[in-house]
Amino acid sequence: MGVAELIPGISGATVAIIFKIYPNLMTILSNLRVQNLTLNIRSLSQTFQFNVSVPLLFSMMLAVILCSKAISYLLDNYEELFFLSLGLLMIVLSFYIIHFLKDLIKDKKLVIFLSLGIVIGFALQELNMGSGNTSIAYLFLSGILAFSFFLIPGISGSAMLVILGVYSHIIQAVAIFDFAILAPFALGCLVSLLLLPKAVLSIYASHELTLMHFFSGLILSSGISLL
Repeated sequence: MGVAELIPGISGATVAIIFKIYPNLMTILSNLRVQNLTLNIRSLSQTFQFNVSVPLLFSMMLAVILCSKAISYLLDNYEELFFLSLGLLMIVLSFYIIHFLKDLIKDKKLVIFLSLGIVIGFALQELNMGSGNTSIAYLFLSGILAFSFFLIPGISGSAMLVILGVYSHIIQAVAIFDFAILAPFALGCLVSLLLLPKAVLSIYASHELTLMHFFSGLILSSGISLL
């Protein structure tokens, strides 16, 4: 997941799906509530699944430290080959997470959700909102959408910022600590964090196959776009 977050256009949530820890990740994030904070280590460990979250956070930070230069080198010197390989890998993995259409053969209705994910994925990548809009409302909405796509497999949060036309504004604001831009954006991210994980978990619990096929469509469209 750490490596995925370093690569433009790839969502860390995609990796979570592939390694089958996505429900754990959503459960951990949905439990980020003040009432769940306690000095009881055993209670914290159970609530936030320390057996998953601690090694995950550690390995992600390690990946960022160790792999950032390697990925930068590949992007600078072998960009086309790198994205071609990455795109092909994502296409294969999109079919892997739905067992290479095994469930779709049994239930033809799932093709609707697979197709919906593909269409929405391509539509989002073709959007061009333009740049220059840094109103509080637009930055707030950008925060919601960007963090939502951080949590949803397929399109990365950074790619969504590019689509919305605020990527450069956010990067510059982080560099100079411009809280006039960062505050509404961060508030939007917080709203997404508080609402989306529980919603995803609720859908996952009762419609796992449907959700996986929709996610597969998003990942497939991202893979094709990288070719």
